[in-house]
Amino acid sequence: MPVCLLLSGLLMGVSNPVLAQVPGRATTPSGPVGASMAVLATLQDADVLPPEGTPDANRVIKAVIQFQSVFLKSGDPAVQLFLTQALTTQGERSADKTLSRFRSAGWTSEMLEALSEQWVITAIDQREHLAPGFRQFNVSLKDFDSLMELIAKAQTAFIQRGQNIHQVFEQRRREMPGGHNN
Repeated sequence: MPVCLLLSGLLMGVSNPVLAQVPGRATTPSGPVGASMAVLATLQDADVLPPEGTPDANRVIKAVIQFQSVFLKSGDPAVQLFLTQALTTQGERSADKTLSRFRSAGWTSEMLEALSEQWVITAIDQREHLAPGFRQFNVSLKDFDSLMELIAKAQTAFIQRGQNIHQVFEQRRREMPGGHNN
């Protein structure tokens, strides 16, 4: 699984420019690292990840890492509202569980699905409110749109194969650092 080795190298490397852009990176626990690795492995399993080593692949890696930080750490009101709206579509009980799991262990497939669904129903002019919060983490609306598009393509690919993104993600998550907590 070369993508995971690449990501692991990126996350552990000290002089990496992507890491220099991750606020609060000094002590990244294994949960969020493993969660990012699991997202990339899931996208790879769906055959939607750009070829390794290309600028497009590097953008996806950056987006996975940075947007996890955005939704974990941003205090921007528009980002928090978007996150709340995304989770309330799951129902209150499920939303609390999803948010709690995300905050302790990083990305979950439920979180990605909720964000993707919310992105689709959010009007373009409303999306613009997210730009300042995203910029604080050196990512853009276009970066988020691209990531959400990959998530949607992965979901479709898995459905066509009779699989489920949640099952694939959970299997991949168990294989990654911090995965035993799930």
